[in-house]
Amino acid sequence: MPHEGLSEHDTMRLRALESGLRQSNTCVLHQDRDLVYDLVENLPDDWPARALLGESVARGLSEAHAQGLLDAQAAVLTNGHQRTLEVEIRQGLSSRLFEVIICPDTDADGAPMGILTTLKDITEWRERERAMTSLMREVSHRSKNLLAIVQSVAMQTARHSSGSIENFLDKFRGRLHALSSTQDLVTESDWRGTLFRALVHSQVARVGQPPADALRIEGEDPMLGPNAALHVGLAIHELVTNASLHGALSREGAGRVIVRALFGEEEGKTVMIMEWDEETRPGREEQPLPRFGTLVLERIVPLSVGGHADYRVAPGRIGYRLVVPAGQFEK
Repeated sequence: MPHEGLSEHDTMRLRALESGLRQSNTCVLHQDRDLVYDLVENLPDDWPARALLGESVARGLSEAHAQGLLDAQAAVLTNGHQRTLEVEIRQGLSSRLFEVIICPDTDADGAPMGILTTLKDITEWRERERAMTSLMREVSHRSKNLLAIVQSVAMQTARHSSGSIENFLDKFRGRLHALSSTQDLVTESDWRGTLFRALVHSQVARVGQPPADALRIEGEDPMLGPNAALHVGLAIHELVTNASLHGALSREGAGRVIVRALFGEEEGKTVMIMEWDEETRPGREEQPLPRFGTLVLERIVPLSVGGHADYRVAPGRIGYRLVVPAGQFEK
């Protein structure tokens, strides 16, 4: 049924406008020259006081917001300039935020007839904005940390590399790719970190498929935080690279590697213990890591995670034990 006094076409347009207001969570208010509300469309359901017709104050707002809105409306009616502000509606412990745009309503001659106000619920948009700002700060912080790690790796690789620039680049690229693959795992988890076993598989996959039954992963599978993941991944890279070139994971090695993660306790707090147990065939002398690789395992990684480590080389065997303190992982 068309509205009284309106054509069917005008009624259809009104229905379309009403639908658009509802779908966009927008409310339209009109006030006459005395600032009395004479039209209210699509007032939000959670507005505490919904009966505004015949009123001059938007009841339901806090005293400060109500007065601010009233002052802005009076200013628009006086000077004819649009105003934009935000108001917050509280109900118990929750609140909704609205953008308020106040425009003058004039007749054909430009004389003021009242004001038109639109309210747009921007609560979710503002929450997304805050979340995005927080995320960008987090990305910036982690990027700076990662760049600091890359710079340190580059400097230490150069300091402990002998021979040609090609030798330096080969070692540096390997370590850079190790950090990159770990960073991919961290990013995929929304910056939580990465599971220990996924980290081991990722670093092993970079050097190729080891001989059958040469590698076994045992124990727990904790979630390493972003910082621990990057540094533990770097330690695993050094161990895996050495084992694939000279040790149990090389074709000549004919040995085996057991990697395990265990939970222990130190000073009343839970710690994660990573163990690397590498053994080659009898009679083969195990090759220790290059100087920087040893530095990574014994100093850089344990210091970076706030833990401690033990790296040992014996004929036919390499052992590494890294203790990662609480706060760097989740059980």
